[in-house]
Formats: sequence, structure tokens, C-alpha cells
Amino acid sequence: MPYFTPDVDDLDIDVDDFFYEMSDDDKVEMYELLSAEGYISSFKTSDEPTSVLEWEFNSIMSKISSNRLLLTSEEDEMLKRIASRF
Repeated sequence: MPYFTPDVDDLDIDVDDFFYEMSDDDKVEMYELLSAEGYISSFKTSDEPTSVLEWEFNSIMSKISSNRLLLTSEEDEMLKRIASRF
């Protein structure tokens, strides 16, 4: 995990700073923890670690899936066009 040395008595680290200091292994571990705690949906299908790119993609897909009724008709059509490529 990243190591921070505070300059003052109170510790205030921006989440982005913390995240970008993490190694890929740390990010996978964080993903697994957030998934186990129910903060994000797990799309993991094997015991192999998920890459950060897979984690990001799965997080995006989860957000879209859980908010599908809020999509505009244009956004819905865009997703259909993307899906039709496969």
C-alpha cells in the first residue's frame, strides 16, 4: 500500500492521490475488498486477479446496469450500437 508521511498532525489525503500511488496488486486487493463489502458489483468469473482495466470496465458496466432506467433514448441507442458490433 502507498505510504504517506503527513506534514502536519492531521492527515488529509486525497483519494485520487492515494489511488494513483497504489500498485496494480494493491488495486486488485482494493477491488476485491470493495466487492466483498458490497460497495461494487463483482463480475469476476475466475480466481485469477482482475486487472485494473477490467475492474474499471466492470465498474462502468455495473453503474450503467443499475441505472438503466435513467438512460436517455439517445444513450440507450448508443449502447445498442456498441453491442451490435459483437
